[in-house]
Amino acid sequence: MQLRSFIQQAAGVGAVSLVDRAVAVGVGIIFARWLGPAQFGAYSFVIAAIGLLLLPARLGLPELLTRDIAASRGSATAVNVRATIRKGYLLVGAAALAIVLIGQVALQLAPQTSLGELMKFGLWLIVPAAFFEVTIGVLRGLGRTLSFQLYGTLLLSGATLLISAALMLALNRYDADIAVEGRFIAVTLLLLIAGGHLWSLLRHHVVDDASQVRGAGELLQTGLGFMLNALVYMALMRVDLLVLGLIADEAAVGLYRVAVEGGLLVAFAYGAATIVLAPEYARLFAAGEHQLLQRLVRQTGRLIMLAGAATAIPLIIFSEQIITLVFGAEYAGAGLALSILAAGHFATFFFGDPVYLLNMTGHHNRITALVGIGLAISLILCLVLIPLLGLTGAALAASIALVSYRALAFRAVYRTLGINCAVFGRAPKAGSAAPLRTNME
Repeated sequence: MQLRSFIQQAAGVGAVSLVDRAVAVGVGIIFARWLGPAQFGAYSFVIAAIGLLLLPARLGLPELLTRDIAASRGSATAVNVRATIRKGYLLVGAAALAIVLIGQVALQLAPQTSLGELMKFGLWLIVPAAFFEVTIGVLRGLGRTLSFQLYGTLLLSGATLLISAALMLALNRYDADIAVEGRFIAVTLLLLIAGGHLWSLLRHHVVDDASQVRGAGELLQTGLGFMLNALVYMALMRVDLLVLGLIADEAAVGLYRVAVEGGLLVAFAYGAATIVLAPEYARLFAAGEHQLLQRLVRQTGRLIMLAGAATAIPLIIFSEQIITLVFGAEYAGAGLALSILAAGHFATFFFGDPVYLLNMTGHHNRITALVGIGLAISLILCLVLIPLLGLTGAALAASIALVSYRALAFRAVYRTLGINCAVFGRAPKAGSAAPLRTNME
């Protein structure tokens, strides 16, 4: 991929990401103002918990299908998309239903609380969400990057906002239950639309008689590596909010969720770039284009850092003023946490994009241990710092753990692939890099 091509694609995806972040912030603003800190905190806690439970239901298949289908476009090995996706849907559906049923039994045995009642309904969100993730993962592997981005971000955020707001206004109820119900309807609606799009593509897809068909056991074995990696990584990203919810109250979670949403604005450029780059990593790696891959990650890493700085600097310096202006004075206490989270996200950009490089080159199992180290750091720091510093402690724990994890992943990329993906430092000389292994684990 030429730099100009990347900039063009990333600009399109970035524009969608920028609008999506605006819509997502709009969702946060409306929910935060209409629900209040306590109800907004309950909604945030449930969505965070569902996000973690969704990962084992996905079985790592969205990432696996993205990688295999994208890699087949860069090599002579064809993949039977239709047969593979059918097996993927069956496996994901069975896993999602099992998790929902186990969760319902566990909640029945647990003490009955309002948060527990909300979780009982929220669990059912796992089923359509798992199918939705597989569907857009296949679209991404087929090269429909913009469609993947639209469905998974902007349209989902917009549908959540419109449906939830309409339900609240129609029923004259402003609580977390309505917000979760709106999210469920939005995910189900987007699943139907994305599924129709995928079917329209596959209907005319010619299947090669010699194309590769993964068996269910092979899908599970390979996908579980992605699943474990994603599960531990999501735990790393959510453990601060979950521990805060267990130690503090729901109002504190609501304040911290506002800071987290603000911090994610810094990472929007990174997210837009990786959507374009991840399939390209798989294609170049499968083709053995080591030098092109090195050049791509270095150039794009610097562009990502420059774009991130434009968002990070104002959020670090004027966090409290921005939160007060946007969310209201009752959320001003999240200002310092936002500054810390924004600084943490920005610091990770110096290490480039080692995570997707490992995932898309068949080394996804290698980084699971690294994510586990980051999770352990975050959990220990959360347990120590949250009782002492509250929101600030949660933000410090999350930022330190995220930077540590990205630094470890950078080191693994350099040693495994012989690629320096950091924005500074010399790239390895031709012939001195570690040999590329073209087999996908």
